[in-house]
Amino acid sequence: MDIKSPAVGKVLRLAVASGAQVARGDELMVIESMKVEIPVKAPASGRLVEFRVKPGDQIQRNSVIAVIEA
Repeated sequence: MDIKSPAVGKVLRLAVASGAQVARGDELMVIESMKVEIPVKAPASGRLVEFRVKPGDQIQRNSVIAVIEA
């Protein structure tokens, strides 16, 4: 399952490591958009296969930022 960015912004931090088991609603990362911090949460439980971004990356709305294997 692809996780897409909810907004244009910059990746501030990753909250979990790739390969970790996550539950629906767990915080995966935080994005800064227009000086507002936006938490990105897991839409489903599963294993976080990979992040496709790293802290400091500029991202666009709806770009794939992580992948979860449910």
